[in-house]
Amino acid sequence: MARLPDFIIIGAAKCGTTTLYKKLANHPRVFMSTPKEPEFFARDDIYEKGLDWYANLFASATDSQLCGEASTLYTLTTLFPHTVSRMHNTVPQAKLIYVLREPVNRAYSFYTQLVKNYQNCTRNFNVNRTFDECLFPDLYPNRCSRVQFFAPFDKHLPDDPRTLLDGSRYMTQINNYLCAFDRSQLLLLDFKELVENPDKVMVDVCEFLNLDISEMRTTEEVRENISSEHFQYADAEITRQGLVSKVKSNPIGRKLIQMTPMAIKKRLLDCYTLLFKKTNDLSRPAKMSPRAEGYLHEIFKDEIIGLEDFWKRDLSSWQQKNRN
Repeated sequence: MARLPDFIIIGAAKCGTTTLYKKLANHPRVFMSTPKEPEFFARDDIYEKGLDWYANLFASATDSQLCGEASTLYTLTTLFPHTVSRMHNTVPQAKLIYVLREPVNRAYSFYTQLVKNYQNCTRNFNVNRTFDECLFPDLYPNRCSRVQFFAPFDKHLPDDPRTLLDGSRYMTQINNYLCAFDRSQLLLLDFKELVENPDKVMVDVCEFLNLDISEMRTTEEVRENISSEHFQYADAEITRQGLVSKVKSNPIGRKLIQMTPMAIKKRLLDCYTLLFKKTNDLSRPAKMSPRAEGYLHEIFKDEIIGLEDFWKRDLSSWQQKNRN
């Protein structure tokens, strides 16, 4: 009989889902899909591959293992409206894990992720759109085109402010799921707690999935998708590209490049980068503007109030401006 997920990490994007995915993969009674984010229920082009394709992602699981996957696109149900019905029709008994983060910073962090995706894919380390240009497109009619901001592998994401905003509309997403799934099937987790006290969070996750936490393999701290590390790398790449461009512009330099063995060229570039690398503002998104922050606090206000009541948790810190 084909295996299908027993649980799904449904989001949210930029809330530590990769960390949670990797921690769960360290439990001997858990089998996590590869790739991490199949996005099967959300994207039409993936769903059209068929259930056999999806089930094959879990074919190597043993009978004693729970199967899971983690697709953050599943909590953009407002943009991918067939997600919940497809999921419920396929795996109605699945347990759902939803990691939540302060919504304003989550929206900005997702913007930086899109910048990173574009830079990694194109090797162009400029920031072609500001956060404000993404949030307020009508105010910036001359902003860059879609292809100058989105990486090709993000083609499924609409070029629309909702791509940044709707992943932070937590109660909207939860209510869409509760139209099909029972409340007992949903576990909410706090991103801040996952970062600051991951052992406690994993106890809660294992209890929810009926797993023995004592069987969890001990591993090094899992750190994934750290934006600051990407932009440090981008600074180094800009420094290296600048040196190579200067050398190639000189006939003697071009000749030296041709004559120098690859291993030596790499060592020279590494030394130059360490000595002369500087923080390059062109590669790093600007901080969130006061206008954007105020706008986001206003549009997420009712969502936070609704979530406080649903989750029975004090979220007053999420409603304070100028935090960091």
